Amino acid sequence: MNQLITFDSAELLEASHTAMENTDLAEQLKIIFRLAESTLAEDGMDLNNVVFIIAEVADMRDRSVVNEAQKALWTPEHYPCRIILERGGYKAGAKARLLFTATKAPHTMINSFKGQIPTGPFSRTAVVAGRVYGSGVRAISPETQRLVSEDLRIQTKQCLQNLDTNLKSSGTFLEKAWSFTTYLTDLANVGLVMEVFREQGFDPGKVQMSFEKVDALNEYHPVEIACNALL
Repeated sequence: MNQLITFDSAELLEASHTAMENTDLAEQLKIIFRLAESTLAEDGMDLNNVVFIIAEVADMRDRSVVNEAQKALWTPEHYPCRIILERGGYKAGAKARLLFTATKAPHTMINSFKGQIPTGPFSRTAVVAGRVYGSGVRAISPETQRLVSEDLRIQTKQCLQNLDTNLKSSGTFLEKAWSFTTYLTDLANVGLVMEVFREQGFDPGKVQMSFEKVDALNEYHPVEIACNALL
């Protein structure tokens, strides 16, 4: 990942001594994105160099506010990949924390009409220097665009199928994944998810796997998975 540059809005706010108390989320996001633009400009980049955003919000009901803020800054062909989740505890009155990943390398943002339809302003994958970085996917059935099942094992399998669809649209496939990040509302389910990974042929000794606890995911689903793969 040496082609990538990462930075954290919480650190930007702290460094700029910006307090967010008594400021609504829409205005907070404007401030965060202005600071992000300044940070990128220092390295000769702009917002179109951003390929991935992890958007943490204090309340998942504010997801639409994040969507509108992103739509105001990016055109669809430049939408960064994204994961949005609820996880509180931000400093200085902030209602959101954004983790940005940008690159100076040539890159392509990929979208496709196959599989799960994106429900926000984000690309499905970013192709950067021979690697593919993917947005998080949920267990949405491509046929119904609804949650495939209440069974977490079936949900995990569907997430992997959706990831494979996205990767194939980007010129690769799931078997070439080298890392997975699984977001769970209950970490007691890590073992169950790992069983599905193993059944699908993924050895945790050979593929990077991490699990993160979140308070909520989009539509309050219990699991979302993102992965990175080689072309």
